[in-house]
Amino acid sequence: MRGLITPLLLLLSLPLAAETVMPKPILRTLDTGGPALRYAIHEPATAATNRPLVVLIHGWSCDASYWEAQLPALRSRYRVITLDLAGHGGSAADRNDWSMRAFGEDVRRVVDAVDPQSPLLLVGHSMGGPVAIEAARQLGQRVRAVIGVDTFSTVGLPRPPAAETAARIAFFERDFAGTTRMFVTRTFFRPDADPALRERIAADMAAGDPRVGIAAVQGLNDWDGVPAMAELPVPIIAINADLAPTDAERIRRSVPRFELVVMARSGHFLMMEDPARFNPLLLEQLERFVTDR
Repeated sequence: MRGLITPLLLLLSLPLAAETVMPKPILRTLDTGGPALRYAIHEPATAATNRPLVVLIHGWSCDASYWEAQLPALRSRYRVITLDLAGHGGSAADRNDWSMRAFGEDVRRVVDAVDPQSPLLLVGHSMGGPVAIEAARQLGQRVRAVIGVDTFSTVGLPRPPAAETAARIAFFERDFAGTTRMFVTRTFFRPDADPALRERIAADMAAGDPRVGIAAVQGLNDWDGVPAMAELPVPIIAINADLAPTDAERIRRSVPRFELVVMARSGHFLMMEDPARFNPLLLEQLERFVTDR
């Protein structure tokens, strides 16, 4: 489905006026209950009483900074949490479990430390989509919706043979940085993408921790999205690029609550490539689950 973007939401997507002073994010580290996790609390410019808390979850070999272009628009109406998943960005990597469930536990720990009561809207990019699903399973009735960003497109497809998966992982094991750079530049961008952005993202992801990155690829491959998503009693929405098609009908056969919004002419990092188009789409979906309007 692709809804209409109302003038109100278009207005909300614009940066605040220059004279408006945005509160500085509150930077913290959670060092109890597991690996130390770096996170930030972004307070809204105006009161957001009774509004859901928005949690932004980054993807594989990325970090919280990948959401920077969304914060001015979101903080006009919402309290927002960003975090570095374990083994990413400034968070510690002292564990051996890199499954989607374990990453979901990272999100649950941070959310419970910040606010154990408010309703939640979980937003996850790429691998962050499955992580958001696993976090929602742990957070229970507080979650009003899960919104994925260029994710979930393989849900319901047969898993590739084990030998094929092993061969792909072997490339990362031999040369993590080189394989990651090649994979990112060749797979995630349209031919007309900004070359500077493409290079910046490829270099950043290639600099990730190989131990974490390789194990997380295996964890993502092992994740079975159908039962995990079908279990949730809330809407699951994907705002996906058209770089690779998403078969929404196939997904809905297993996950009836799944919804799809397509952002045309965009690549995998659509929230960074064109925030002026992406932010209104995200705000439109978030506003569906606000009850104080």
